[in-house]
Amino acid sequence: MRRFGGGLVLSVAMVLAGSGWSSARADATCVLNAKAAFRGCVSQCKSDFVAARLTCRNVQPACGEACLAGRQACLDNVEAILQTGQVPGGGTLTNCSGGTDQCTANFQTAKQACGAPCQPSDTPCMECVDNAQVVNFECRDTCRTSWRTNPIVVSMLQSCQSSFKACIQKCPPANAATTTTTP
Repeated sequence: MRRFGGGLVLSVAMVLAGSGWSSARADATCVLNAKAAFRGCVSQCKSDFVAARLTCRNVQPACGEACLAGRQACLDNVEAILQTGQVPGGGTLTNCSGGTDQCTANFQTAKQACGAPCQPSDTPCMECVDNAQVVNFECRDTCRTSWRTNPIVVSMLQSCQSSFKACIQKCPPANAATTTTTP
């Protein structure tokens, strides 16, 4: 009996597979729409979370979100130093004059020199790319270390944080109603 049951399951699976019915097939437009809806939902959830968190800290969400945006812009400027290696005032990061962008460019050049993309049977090519990846990692790691310890970067990061704190302190409380008066 067990054999018959197993054979029956196998037969049904074969019939379903042969009939063209498959859960793996899906309408591409439907999938893209579902992904877009998901991204929109995630974005809205993140926005709601930030607003709720600011409200919990008794900060009016609109003001707090503006402070967060200002802090992010400030941090983006500091991150640009890591990417380019160029420090304001004309200097460069120690051992990282081209930043992580240069590391990435060197890696792409090294991969092309290896003959990448490699074929699965091309062991020398894969070893060459592996070595290039190690060099890229070490380059980026050196840049990050130099960036984290650079006094100008440290000062800029502290400035971003203190500006953010000052901005948040100027925000009205979350429960304060905003009113507009006309003269």
